[in-house]
Amino acid sequence: MKKVLLSFVFGLLSLMLFSQQNQNLETSTLIIKSFETNQFDKIVATFDQTMKTALPSEKLQFIWKDILQISGNYLKYSEITEDKIQQYDVNYVLCHFENLNLKLKLVYNKEHQVAGLFFVP
Repeated sequence: MKKVLLSFVFGLLSLMLFSQQNQNLETSTLIIKSFETNQFDKIVATFDQTMKTALPSEKLQFIWKDILQISGNYLKYSEITEDKIQQYDVNYVLCHFENLNLKLKLVYNKEHQVAGLFFVP
């Protein structure tokens, strides 16, 4: 009986962890597709309150235009990888531009809100 209960608890925890990672993956995909279509309000809607204050839609649009000016036209994204840094889940979206490739680093808090957004080489 203990083995069955332990297996059930382990399975439930695994399912919950997969669901959380899947939610972050869906949000990361939504964000990169929103960059592709210049829908910056959709991106900001995924932010926590601190990010919404620090990086409103207009500022995000300005940063995106700067990145395009430096990197060339956006072409596509090819993969999303996952990591964990301290208590944060992190997704890296590999973005291909005409002149170089950058990774979009998305940091998620426990509520699956974006707590950090960075473009890194």
